[in-house]
Amino acid sequence: MPSLQIPFTIGVTGHRQIAASCTAKVEAAVLSVLEGVRAKAPEAPLLLLTGLAEGADRLVARLAVERFGAELVAVLPRAADDYRQDFATADSKAEFDRLLGSARLVVAPPAGTGADHTEPTDGYLWAGNFTALHSHLLIALWDGDEARGDGGTAEIVQAKLKGRYAGWYEDEPLQYDEGGAVAHVTTAREGEPAPAGVGRIDWLFPDAVRIGARGGDHRHATVLSAFNTLNRLLKHEGSAGVGSAGEAASTVQALKAATDHLASQFQRRINISVRIMVLATVVAAIASALHGTIAAPLPAIITTAALATGFAVWAYSTWRHWQRLHTDFRALAEAGRIQSAWIASGLSLCVADHYHPAQATSVAWIRRAIRTAFLLDDIRTAGSAPSPEDRKRHAAAGHAWIDEQVGYFLGNRGVILRYRRQARHFAILGFVCLGIGLLILAGNKLLDISHIHQTVLDTALLLQVGRIALAITASVQAYQAFMSFGDLQRSFAVSAHLFSLARDEARAAAEHDDHPRLIRLIIQLGRAALIENVSWVILRRQRRMKPPAA
Repeated sequence: MPSLQIPFTIGVTGHRQIAASCTAKVEAAVLSVLEGVRAKAPEAPLLLLTGLAEGADRLVARLAVERFGAELVAVLPRAADDYRQDFATADSKAEFDRLLGSARLVVAPPAGTGADHTEPTDGYLWAGNFTALHSHLLIALWDGDEARGDGGTAEIVQAKLKGRYAGWYEDEPLQYDEGGAVAHVTTAREGEPAPAGVGRIDWLFPDAVRIGARGGDHRHATVLSAFNTLNRLLKHEGSAGVGSAGEAASTVQALKAATDHLASQFQRRINISVRIMVLATVVAAIASALHGTIAAPLPAIITTAALATGFAVWAYSTWRHWQRLHTDFRALAEAGRIQSAWIASGLSLCVADHYHPAQATSVAWIRRAIRTAFLLDDIRTAGSAPSPEDRKRHAAAGHAWIDEQVGYFLGNRGVILRYRRQARHFAILGFVCLGIGLLILAGNKLLDISHIHQTVLDTALLLQVGRIALAITASVQAYQAFMSFGDLQRSFAVSAHLFSLARDEARAAAEHDDHPRLIRLIIQLGRAALIENVSWVILRRQRRMKPPAA
């Protein structure tokens, strides 16, 4: 089975008539942008969202496919047969057909969006906004002038920078996307005066101050790094999780299974590293206690080996960002779980649009990943009311999700009880290490003024300092593991309560054959679960050392 990959998506917008005199410079600039993406995210495949129009759309598509092996998603302003008539020459139509045939996915405005008429400009605004919303980077081949009609380049660029897209979030005034980077390549229109600096690349980013970020360039680099890491881990370690989802699993289901597996793996590694550090602390303390009772070099050798092992494990786990990866993959797995339940319940809503506005930017790359998986599964808006059979199937899926989650949280071997035991386990380990550190500190002569003449080169002194430092480090790591399990247990307790209430509400809806009520319940339950999950993510990222609450 091929390994699951979640591509880095690039959108393109720009002029349909590019001056021939500037084509070479524009192509060189586009290649520079794409090479920069590839250099920073070599593990992430590329997916290009393009309208396949003449000019900018096809120029970028040709370079991305031929030079970087990108796959295409054709985002058309209306049905392909009708759209083809926009192209005057046979060669242009043939190129359109060739690119369309090679596309992984073709999307067009759904019925009822106001973009399904026959005027030549209908649908361009929808297609431009769709491209901007679903892209992690937008390449704009543009002269910098104002838009000359609905869906013009200037309008789409501003939508990307603001994170507000016409046609989306109409019923949710506070809802927004986090926006993203725009690579503006200065481009001349055919038959018009060329702007200054043709071929220059100007990077545009959302207002970082307004979204509490370090800077737009940093956020863009973070997304690239996250997708590179995600795909590297999916390729090398996520196959076990994907396999459990079955051969016919959708992208969303496979992503949920793989990231759930990865989150568990990183949590396991964190737990093992803490135990190794505690064991190293105990061994070093025993070696110190045996000093003078066995041959002189042996206690020092044992202590040195224990210290080296403990600090090496701590340094490696910190360098590999196990804690952050565990947190992020747990959040992505939860998003995938909710998205899978919504799809099975007949909902065409994307989870990425339903995070709480106050929390949305805390999981920016996670929203992008689940949106891309949703896009690849091509979940379309239902065109008509579901049949009675569909309603029964959707209702059964909703009930199954709720019952499964209640069992997961509160069953005989439920996760809440398991995490409560884990929290106690690491609390004990933390107190053991802290006690060892205090005993060593009380029994050594570091603070004895008569030993001031000893230098830092004194081996015994260095070993004592190392023992104390390892004991403190191990106790801190154990404390963090204790708080992690405690936070998870409390978070899951809230979720268990919500799902228990939902189970009763779902049964009441079933008794009255109230399908709309059940669907509203499933949507609200998913949103509540997202809020609880992101609250845990934020807490884990921001936690500082402090005594645990009683």
